[in-house]
Amino acid sequence: MTRVILSAAFGFALAGCASWLPGFEGGYVSELRLESEPPGAEVQTSGGQTCRTPCSLAVAASGEFSVTFTHEGYLPQTVPVQVRLPGDPRADPNAASTVQLVPNPVAVALEAAPPPPAKRKPVRRAAPRPAAAAAPARPASPASVAEPEPEPSATPMAPPRNSGR
Repeated sequence: MTRVILSAAFGFALAGCASWLPGFEGGYVSELRLESEPPGAEVQTSGGQTCRTPCSLAVAASGEFSVTFTHEGYLPQTVPVQVRLPGDPRADPNAASTVQLVPNPVAVALEAAPPPPAKRKPVRRAAPRPAAAAAPARPASPASVAEPEPEPSATPMAPPRNSGR
């Protein structure tokens, strides 16, 4: 029975240290404020938490993470956030209050997305003509038309008259 009590006491003592030992889950939880211009951007942390700006999220301060801002009509923007942990929380009972998220608040000015390129209308090409069909005759240009030769007249021309001189 003594072993069970000692094991349980050791387990509780170790669980209490998990909040400040690196590599253990849990860690510190800090509030991260998020702002954007224009407001109403969708925010997602690399840990999967989401909200709409302006907002605050309680994040586990266990290591560096990123925050991505998206808004319709604007380019997405990602900001890395660093976690600065205290040295040894056993030496400072208020150590949880010294955890810093940098930057905090995370404030971004979103850049408007360029307009989409104008779609070009597809060029319609004439369907190829079948080989059997002949092209319609085109009238010849006036320069290429030869003048017809005069036809001989039915009555011969009389020779010019001599005036007798």
